[in-house]
Amino acid sequence: MNSSQRKQRGASAIAGIIIIAIFGAGIYIGLQFIPQYIEAGTVDSILDNIEKAHRKSPVSNADDIRSLINKQLNINDLNELKNNFQVTQDGKAYIVKVSYEWKLNLIYEQKPMMYEKAIILD
Repeated sequence: MNSSQRKQRGASAIAGIIIIAIFGAGIYIGLQFIPQYIEAGTVDSILDNIEKAHRKSPVSNADDIRSLINKQLNINDLNELKNNFQVTQDGKAYIVKVSYEWKLNLIYEQKPMMYEKAIILD
């Protein structure tokens, strides 16, 4: 077999660079999204803990609920979300609503991501 008749094996340098660029972009986006996903899971956990605490000993006013929220936010080091929680009363039930937005910084744009959830404590 002549050396001019050999088949090329493996990927070229350009294909390797393209593959590395695709993986790099995926990792970059993942590193942007994962902390926000963890934060949303923590907020879900805070709301679940408030519901459990209310089932054990029902709260009597909105200030007690705000105190529970602030305590949970402090434990989880999410004090910057304190103003995103709203507590309202509807008859005998209390409604705890949390809503906030963050920006997912993509390479070509900033995409707004929204988190909203509400629980009813009756």
